[in-house]
Amino acid sequence: MSDFLIFVGVILTGFTFNDFNISNILTNFEKYDSLFLLNSLNFKMFDLISFFFLGAAFIKSAQIGCHIWLPDSMEAPVPASALIHSATLVSAGIFLILRLYPLFEHSSIFYIVTPIVGICTAFLGGLSAFYQNDLKRILAYSTISHCGFLMFLTTLGSFEFTLLYLYVHGFFKAIAFFCVGNIIRFNKNYQDIRRMGQL
Repeated sequence: MSDFLIFVGVILTGFTFNDFNISNILTNFEKYDSLFLLNSLNFKMFDLISFFFLGAAFIKSAQIGCHIWLPDSMEAPVPASALIHSATLVSAGIFLILRLYPLFEHSSIFYIVTPIVGICTAFLGGLSAFYQNDLKRILAYSTISHCGFLMFLTTLGSFEFTLLYLYVHGFFKAIAFFCVGNIIRFNKNYQDIRRMGQL
């Protein structure tokens, strides 16, 4: 679904700007600032393009309402789960927002929707992790919570802090999965924390 939204966003971008070179588009925004899709509703084309790219970023980064796939991916082996959580998928949505930030600056929905979605995701992820019994699902909901914090941080415009948080989260999550893999191996492949005694 997120790939489809990115595809539609790219098509709309090419239709609007007659160009697919992202550097040219991002440097010439002032020329297109008066582009309206519906003049009577004062609805900018930037808002429509931002809607599709933001939807793709929300799904990739497992934001609230689109977070179901991340705990379910924990049925994969520990190395595959570590790769999904620390490096590739959950970071893709945050990086998409950082890369297209000049586009989102011209959109009114970005500064309204994104902080609310990020805060709600962080709260939901932390609360859900508290009630899990599966060791890997605890890490999954922890990742959802961190992605919510990262999504909120992108709206502040501080790219250095967002990238630092992204790197730290990746390293922390990779090391956490190394530890979890060892714990599961020592407990004869049990992932239920209720069957681990005093460990």
